[in-house]
Order: sequence, then structure tokens, then C-alpha cells
Amino acid sequence: MNYTTTQARASERYPNHPGSRDNAPETSREAARTIVDIAKTHRGKILDVLKGETFGLSSEGIAGKVGLTKYSVRPRISELVASGEVIETPFREKNGEGRSVVIWRAA
Repeated sequence: MNYTTTQARASERYPNHPGSRDNAPETSREAARTIVDIAKTHRGKILDVLKGETFGLSSEGIAGKVGLTKYSVRPRISELVASGEVIETPFREKNGEGRSVVIWRAA
């Protein structure tokens, strides 16, 4: 097997645009380009919800409030954290699968 050992870097436009690694396949880069507007809208909704929450919410809690899946919320949280708009709290809660998850809040 031939494995690449180069360091993967995120897109230079991240976090304002969905990213893909420099060495990602073209399909990943294409997917990131096609959701630019959707991701911006989702980031706005997520940030609005978190601004209204004193103690913050988990990704699952955010997803329930904005009508998205947790899988759609998580990458947007990463982008919002990278931009300094959302921070990780020291608090955790159990999700539906019994795992500890981070509570996020607006910065």
C-alpha cells in the first residue's frame, strides 16, 4: 500500500467557506463549493440560537432547535469556533446514545 504522509491543510478560505483538505479528492472540493450559501445560512441560524441560550447547547440540541441533523450542525460549529463566534464550554451532557458531548455557546 502506498500511503501519503503529507500534512492535510484546510482550505485557505475556511472558516468563512466550507473547507476541504488540500489533498482531498475532487468530489470533496466540489461538495464544499456547492454548499457555500447553505453553510452560511446554517451558521447564521446556529449562531442566532446560541445567542439566545445562556448556558449553551450541544450539537444535538442545536440541531433540534434549527431543524437540521447533528451531522449538518457539527461542521458549522467547527467553522464558527474557528471564526471565534462560538466557544466550547467546560460543560458536558449525555446525548441520545449515552455519550458525553460538548456544550457550545456564543462567544
